[in-house]
Amino acid sequence: MTDAAEKTDELVFEAELDAPPEKVWRAVSTPEIREAWLGAAETGAAEVARSEPPSRLDLVWPTREGDTLISFEIAPREGGSHLTIVHRALTAQVISFRGRTSTRATGWRMAA
Repeated sequence: MTDAAEKTDELVFEAELDAPPEKVWRAVSTPEIREAWLGAAETGAAEVARSEPPSRLDLVWPTREGDTLISFEIAPREGGSHLTIVHRALTAQVISFRGRTSTRATGWRMAA
């Protein structure tokens, strides 16, 4: 999707969850569960760019402005998991990415 030299802009969300990493992995890696939580990609299915069960999943997320990259990083912690979600947009997409107030963005906050 992006060349390492391309600049990106990103949103980072972090949450402490009372679920083991394997359960969090299932939630982010199963399309039906993930879409119930975050909503579906705008212009097609998300594609797996990188998968390291149960600790990291990178998805190419299609939008009307172009593809973005969503990374789910899952780390074990006492009593559950630490989930970090990083949503990266290409510099050309930053204006619309920053201004987005869709229900999908609300879904991110609800999950934290």
